[in-house]
Amino acid sequence: AGFIGENLVLSHNRTEIIKAYGDDKYHLVYSALSTLTTSSIAYGYFVHGRGTGPVIRVTGRARVLAVIFQTLGCVGLSQFFPKAQIPVAVVQNTNDNSAPQNSVLRGSKIMSNKNNNSSASAEGKRSWEFKARCPFDFTAPKSGQDEISGLKRVTRHPAFWTMSFLSLGVMFRTPYVTEVVAFAGPVVTTLLCGSHMDYRYRRGEGGTLTPAQEAKSSFFPFVALVEGRQSWTALLDEAKGLNAGIALLVSGLIAIRTRRPPAVIASQ
Repeated sequence: AGFIGENLVLSHNRTEIIKAYGDDKYHLVYSALSTLTTSSIAYGYFVHGRGTGPVIRVTGRARVLAVIFQTLGCVGLSQFFPKAQIPVAVVQNTNDNSAPQNSVLRGSKIMSNKNNNSSASAEGKRSWEFKARCPFDFTAPKSGQDEISGLKRVTRHPAFWTMSFLSLGVMFRTPYVTEVVAFAGPVVTTLLCGSHMDYRYRRGEGGTLTPAQEAKSSFFPFVALVEGRQSWTALLDEAKGLNAGIALLVSGLIAIRTRRPPAVIASQ
């Protein structure tokens, strides 16, 4: 409640506070209060709430929902990281009497330079070699803040909903009432703070949300895609595939590790 309250109060009065005290002091106070309230939440959970309190029965349907939400959260989180790529590439070197031609083999496709002298290149010597490269592609294009692309095709608030999906994954899996309440908090935060952010952005405070942008996006995840206001094909083309694959693997390992109920429930 404290985290939601300070975020709503400070963000709602953002313009007035900045005019009175300056942008630097505003962000300093905002960061300090957010850190304080987040720390109090972590302290309360890890010291007084984790694995304690009344217990409830976790049904099979709840476990299925937990895996679904957990997977959505892991995939969403993976898209915030730089684009992952295989750290080894197979390089084809083509040497002839005129000029060298280089190309890189990625999977089953060869990305090659334009060949203005195909006959001479065909007669040249070709060799293959492995070449190390960075496991992250920092040259991948990044979307602008107001551009609707990537995860913003799913929801206007990808960070909020990624946090909520991860929390729902734990909430549907845990048998402890205290943990259910604790991990429901991020969902409430998303609903209240996300809605308030849209309200401010429509007024041009801290960001922009034009009618055109709002018409092509959605607050709740996947609504714009289901209604046809966004393109599934474009979403898949812009997605970081290897990142998503790693996220699916991690989610699967977590699901396997937590497939059995805790001893406190199993013994009842």
